[in-house]
Amino acid sequence: MTYEQFDSIVRENQQPVILVEGTRDLCESHIETLVEFGKRLATVYPHAIFRTGNAMGSDEAFAKGIKSVDSSRLQYVLPYAGHRQNTIDDTSCQIAVTDMSDETQEKAVCCTSDSSPEYRTMMAKRNTVPKLREKARYILRDTIKVIGAIECALSPATVGIFYVNQDNPMKGGTGHTIRVCGTQGVPVAFQDEWTNWPSLPKM
Repeated sequence: MTYEQFDSIVRENQQPVILVEGTRDLCESHIETLVEFGKRLATVYPHAIFRTGNAMGSDEAFAKGIKSVDSSRLQYVLPYAGHRQNTIDDTSCQIAVTDMSDETQEKAVCCTSDSSPEYRTMMAKRNTVPKLREKARYILRDTIKVIGAIECALSPATVGIFYVNQDNPMKGGTGHTIRVCGTQGVPVAFQDEWTNWPSLPKM
């Protein structure tokens, strides 16, 4: 995705929702780049909402930059209430999968299975096999970050900014989130694209 394409997508929406996230295995030398990029996005697009899953690594770095501008425009979708609570400002929005209705969760289950068939067994057994219950919540969190939840006033994502493992960008929860973006028609940009956008930090 070019910067011009991203800028057009964000500006044509009254309140765009920008996903900011990626791998937990964030290279220490790149942390400040993500922080500065988050800060720059929040400054350039004051009408945007930024959504994250509050994981360590990329999620936390992007969020740190956004918080330095306006923490009230951060939305945290959490696997359960209280997840890494010490990293969330009081002014930020936070919503947990465990507090959502069965209807919302079932919609997310269907989308999860369609986007990542390897999770179908986990989704089917999540309420009967205890060790799968917690794992499923994390995956459902990733799905809901993209599709939103009407009951929680979470609009679907508009565009996604990702910092990925370049050797295997579709690995784990990050890869699943990217696949959900694909099935939902949400455009995404990886660091090999957004680090080359004009007037934004270089890596």
